[in-house]
Amino acid sequence: MNKYIKYCLIIAVVALLAYKSVHFEKLSAMKNAVTEKFDATAFSQKLWKEKMPVKLDSAISLQQLKAAVEAKGSSAIDQLGNSLSIGNYRYCLVKVTGTVAQVNEDDIQLKVNYGADQPGDTSGTATLATEYIYGNAIRDASGLVQVKDYPNTSDLNNISESLNKIVRTELLPSFRSTVKKGDQLNIVAAVELNKNIFTGRDWNYYPYESACNHDTGSPAYL
Repeated sequence: MNKYIKYCLIIAVVALLAYKSVHFEKLSAMKNAVTEKFDATAFSQKLWKEKMPVKLDSAISLQQLKAAVEAKGSSAIDQLGNSLSIGNYRYCLVKVTGTVAQVNEDDIQLKVNYGADQPGDTSGTATLATEYIYGNAIRDASGLVQVKDYPNTSDLNNISESLNKIVRTELLPSFRSTVKKGDQLNIVAAVELNKNIFTGRDWNYYPYESACNHDTGSPAYL
């Protein structure tokens, strides 16, 4: 009898250990985990090809932006700019026409006209980033990504990184190899706006696309 009880206890202990080692999970939960995995690279490529072109067509001119900011200050920046984070910085899509004054290792200096009432005046300057494309300017200026749609902050960061990579690796290399001093550029760029600075002289530009007329008159596209 004691031997029988001993065997029963051994079987009970083994059964208990086996039960503890088994993890049960609903099939629906497993499916949701797979479904929720976000591919930022694929999303960004689709966004760039399918939605970005139409969005770029809606960019306002540099002259319009500067006039609005000088007239209404930070309220104009809030109205025209966009940002998924809290702070003084907003990002806006802007069309810029200018002459290449200097080609640097990390950027291009442009002579631009800031005033619509002075079409021949190119005394203004603009800095076009061509190397360090980082941060959220490209993502936020487009207005195509809403924070409410991505509760996971890492997804938003990954979208920014993917869009920046498209600009760095797909757009800029050929442009940088051909652009030179004296070229005329027609650019659509993301401009970083500081709500405390209204002059436009300290704005930084991150390109989406550019048409460049060389001295020969033939266009080259970013």
